[in-house]
Amino acid sequence: MRFKSFCFLLLIVTTFFSCKKDQAPLFELDIFFELDIPAGLNTLESHFFIIEDVPTFALNALASNNLNISDISHANAITATLETRFSDLNLDFIENIGVHVLDENDFSMRDEAFYIFNDFVQFGDKIEIQMIPTLLDLKNDLLKETVDLEFKINLRSFLPQELDARVNMKFHVFPTE
Repeated sequence: MRFKSFCFLLLIVTTFFSCKKDQAPLFELDIFFELDIPAGLNTLESHFFIIEDVPTFALNALASNNLNISDISHANAITATLETRFSDLNLDFIENIGVHVLDENDFSMRDEAFYIFNDFVQFGDKIEIQMIPTLLDLKNDLLKETVDLEFKINLRSFLPQELDARVNMKFHVFPTE
């Protein structure tokens, strides 16, 4: 009985000391881009769209908070949505989506920020798709005036018409400890 009590006390103490307070972000970056996906893309290939010079407003946020880049520990992706802009086009023809942050000097170097796979994209009427964030630290990619992005899409069926879409993304920026 004494051994069980000791183990239980040890478990409680370990749990208490291992828990730490969640760190609050310094600020949030809202980044968006608009995209025109042409009708008639096939369902066999992945289709890539490069969006260059997307403003991040990160340097403005740093300046308004009296911070510099060395005060930042990391930046993480939080949420992203793909939504139709001017039509109520049903997005159930989409199978996979990926949003990558590209290195400005070498587009082959890229970090995935958001994704959604066919297991998560349900059939049915929808004009918006929520994407899943990755756990990568995107500090070096986002703390610039502009960023280059790659949007990758795979289709389940042919696009019935041109898709005029907007991707809204949110990132949290955290301080050094």
